[in-house]
Amino acid sequence: MSSTRREAVHSITALGLAAAASGAVEIPKRPLGKTGLQVSILGLGGARIGMHDDGNLAKDVVKRCYDLGVTYFDAAAAGAYGLSQLRYGIAFKGLRDKVIFGTKTRHRSATQAQLDLDQSLSNLRTDYLDLYQVHNVINDEDIEFIFGPNGVMEMIEKAKKAGKIRFVGFTGHTDPKILNKMLDRYPFATILMPLSAVDGSNSQKSFERETLPLAHKKGIGVIAMKVLSAGQILQKKAATVEECLRYVWSLPIATTIMGMEQLAHVDTNVALAKSVKPMTASERDSLRRRFDELHYAGLEPWKANRYDVPGGLVYRAD
Repeated sequence: MSSTRREAVHSITALGLAAAASGAVEIPKRPLGKTGLQVSILGLGGARIGMHDDGNLAKDVVKRCYDLGVTYFDAAAAGAYGLSQLRYGIAFKGLRDKVIFGTKTRHRSATQAQLDLDQSLSNLRTDYLDLYQVHNVINDEDIEFIFGPNGVMEMIEKAKKAGKIRFVGFTGHTDPKILNKMLDRYPFATILMPLSAVDGSNSQKSFERETLPLAHKKGIGVIAMKVLSAGQILQKKAATVEECLRYVWSLPIATTIMGMEQLAHVDTNVALAKSVKPMTASERDSLRRRFDELHYAGLEPWKANRYDVPGGLVYRAD
């Protein structure tokens, strides 16, 4: 565990942890857009679960999340995420109807995406997915491929009709304007995007300012990620875990996914979720101002990606 993360864990009061462990207070839930689903405001991100060297501990983390009231579990078919699906499938044997699975495909052709879908269903040990997402939409060409002949959306529409997918969403890291075009292209149920105090203070590219209002207007279920800027906020000691989570939970979102590698991470984040008090507008503005002088490219490398020049990829979203 990093020193900054350890400090954050120790900053949670014994009373808060006791409430989390006892289940005396439930994690608040919010509507996932217009889906009719209610999700816990804290969700588990799949990457860390898949990358964990200790498979038993990874599954213990998953079960701890479930036992303390987390209902939304994020995954994908590629890389470490694929292993997270396997671990979810084992951990939730006999509990499928108690949790909400959101998974993704990074492929753009119907044929390749179908392989991802089949793998996801098998690994998760289920015959349907609550949420299936087109992952990491990056530019106009990407959008045209997604919706073009033999594109991934062709497969998704067929899978929906077959009852294998309940709701469809998409994700993006790089450009709010591209995400807005996606929102206008299809009646998506959800959007997964980076939201944080850093993003909110970024005057050049901000998903909070540019995409969140449109998603909210359309009734889209918003799922937040990169709340800690992949840990950069903690490393720079610019804000605490509690401040970062309170900030994002004060926005019109459904849930935020967090990477949690240790049982202590789960206890800390669950305690914060159960005791959360929304930030006022002035508190959010004050937190945003802390990042005014910091180097955004270092805090949000995913926004610096260039897909039109050689060597332009500085951050890979698996």
